[in-house]
Amino acid sequence: MRMADDERQHGIDAKIVAALDVIGDALHVLARRTAETHGLSSTQLRILAYLHHGPPPRAQSTALARELNVADPTVSDAVGALHRKGLVERRRDPDDGRQQQIVLTLAGRRIAAKAARRTVPAEIALSSIDPTQAEDLFIALLAVLQRFHEADLIPVSRSCTTCDYLTVAPGTRSARTHRCAYFDHDLPPSALRVDCAQHRTKGSLTAVS
Repeated sequence: MRMADDERQHGIDAKIVAALDVIGDALHVLARRTAETHGLSSTQLRILAYLHHGPPPRAQSTALARELNVADPTVSDAVGALHRKGLVERRRDPDDGRQQQIVLTLAGRRIAAKAARRTVPAEIALSSIDPTQAEDLFIALLAVLQRFHEADLIPVSRSCTTCDYLTVAPGTRSARTHRCAYFDHDLPPSALRVDCAQHRTKGSLTAVS
């Protein structure tokens, strides 16, 4: 029986993007609910999250704007609102007296710590996936992050797949070995990172898929 030609997405690439879009919507809902619980906007919540995790990026408006992929005024307005709410404060940068750092207050740290758990429902939903399938999915998603970074859709990436320290031995995907030159040891798939503080962007990206 021939399927009706009423599919919204044609081609595997479009279907992957559509699936990622739906997943992104679900995660955005979790973030929005958390933000609303604390009387914050989504951007304000994201700033608290980045400050909570610590550098990189530098705790400055321009760096955060690039990290969040939004305009500088958007971050400046959000930081101003967080300051008025007593969740962040500005301090002189000890490394550059002309700059100011954005620092979480005690109240800001408390909210940021709670907000960091906003993805727990999604993590629980994924916990029933077969471990081998989960590793394959993770590797595939890291490849997506790499391709998006190459296409300048993600301005900042600190994943292993965009890092100069990562080397990949030839072989089939199941037998392929990832090695981190920074830590000087092999990495199983589960040890690869989405966001690594030791990341060093490489000029010529090598695909991991």
